[in-house]
Amino acid sequence: MEQTRAHHEEPPRLEQWDYLEHPADTGRAEDHEAEPETDHEADQAGQWGLFGPRTVTWRVHSDPLIGLATLRALTMQVLHPEGMANVFATARRVDDPWDRLQWAQRHIGAVIFGNSIEAAMTGARLRAVMGQVVGFAGNGDEFRGDDEDLVLWMHCCQVASFVEVTRRGGLALTDAEHETYLAEQLRTAAVWGLEPDRVPATRRDLTRYFRRMRPKLRMTHEARAFIGSLVSPAVPALLAMTQRNRPNWAPVAGLAWSSQPNWARAMYSSMPGDGAGALAPAATTVALHSLRDELHRTRH
Repeated sequence: MEQTRAHHEEPPRLEQWDYLEHPADTGRAEDHEAEPETDHEADQAGQWGLFGPRTVTWRVHSDPLIGLATLRALTMQVLHPEGMANVFATARRVDDPWDRLQWAQRHIGAVIFGNSIEAAMTGARLRAVMGQVVGFAGNGDEFRGDDEDLVLWMHCCQVASFVEVTRRGGLALTDAEHETYLAEQLRTAAVWGLEPDRVPATRRDLTRYFRRMRPKLRMTHEARAFIGSLVSPAVPALLAMTQRNRPNWAPVAGLAWSSQPNWARAMYSSMPGDGAGALAPAATTVALHSLRDELHRTRH
């Protein structure tokens, strides 16, 4: 795993990661006239891959808050010590999460919006990367990054974050559609190499899964460094003398941290003293609504 960078890159601007474009956004009128009546027919014709425009999955992943939800998933994944190793495998520096965020978005976008071949190739590429991750767990046992239990943790953090953040921010999903999204994500789990019968496919099962996993989680030095680079980014000493403000992306990153479930936030010995990272749950929900509205205005 590469630990150094040839040069410093600026964190991505908000518009670079606030949503992922999908084929329906760029279709022409004549294309819609010939659109198959069902997503299944479209898949048979090679138009869509695992999902289609009528699925709940496309609605969730087309939401303006999907980038923030991806970042929230990373803040949960690193609470698993071995999950932190998998994050390291696809990040060039532990204290720079932005490259890892873009990496995650590219791969998730290819699975959600790509055709069947693109989805399969993306899954194979991810499994190959994770298969190169080796280490020793807290109990001394050796682990690999493509262990099924570890991949399941990474998947569940993503799925929970995508639907919970977007819905909490104002995406109009009924409870039934929430359940439908989780059921649809069994297709994504299969791409990552998971057996469907092991993957939580309902809200109740997902809640029970996270409850079972909590005793295995802990706040490591590496996880704290990763989170700290989001919520309290380092500012060069010379810049700090003339400007006390944090970078303009820090509030959004802090909001991603604040949107974690209460049990995840409770694992931190201290919370950020100010900014979006210090918001209470109710205030976080209001902020997510405001951010989503602003992103909608700037997009249209």
